[in-house]
Amino acid sequence: MDRKIKEAAKQVLDERDDALSDDEIFAELENDPELEAMREARLNQLKKEMDHMRDLRSQGHGEYSELNEEEAMVKLIASSAKGVVHFKHPQFARCKILDKHLEILARYHFETRFASISVEKCPFLTQKFQVRVLPCILLIQNGSAVDRIVGFEDLGNNDNFTTETLEKRLAKAKVVQIPNGELATVPVKERPMAFYTKDNESNI
Repeated sequence: MDRKIKEAAKQVLDERDDALSDDEIFAELENDPELEAMREARLNQLKKEMDHMRDLRSQGHGEYSELNEEEAMVKLIASSAKGVVHFKHPQFARCKILDKHLEILARYHFETRFASISVEKCPFLTQKFQVRVLPCILLIQNGSAVDRIVGFEDLGNNDNFTTETLEKRLAKAKVVQIPNGELATVPVKERPMAFYTKDNESNI
């Protein structure tokens, strides 16, 4: 039972009898059309949210994808409302460091598409976006590159920056949103993941 619905029910029922037991409250809830409508609206909202998450999941959200074809990256950039695209070289140590952080962020920031591609596999995009220094991250909004991170200059200019430092830089470009309240102080990898897995889909 939704907590807010139960609190509303208690408020209504307390006016009649402060001594009602939980069983009596639930019995009253079953017979209250207004509260039933609230519960139904909440369930419908949750269903819409889960349908939206399934749709995003099918598009690759919730994971950090390494693409091997330039055409696939072109389509990803063009179709992304929010995207983080890492142009890299597989032998560069700093690119591997970024991969580690981006994989963590992709699991939490479900609304944003995270992907990477080797510059060796995308000469057209490398030239189009004038990627000259690696690593290079393009930040995408509504199919267009709105910002970029080149090297580690924006991340403290050292290899030991935290995932949270990168998250703040992505948030500055509005491609991710840092949570409010106490959760903002929790390291990204320790926060609740923002996506469901196929293993628990059948239980939804």
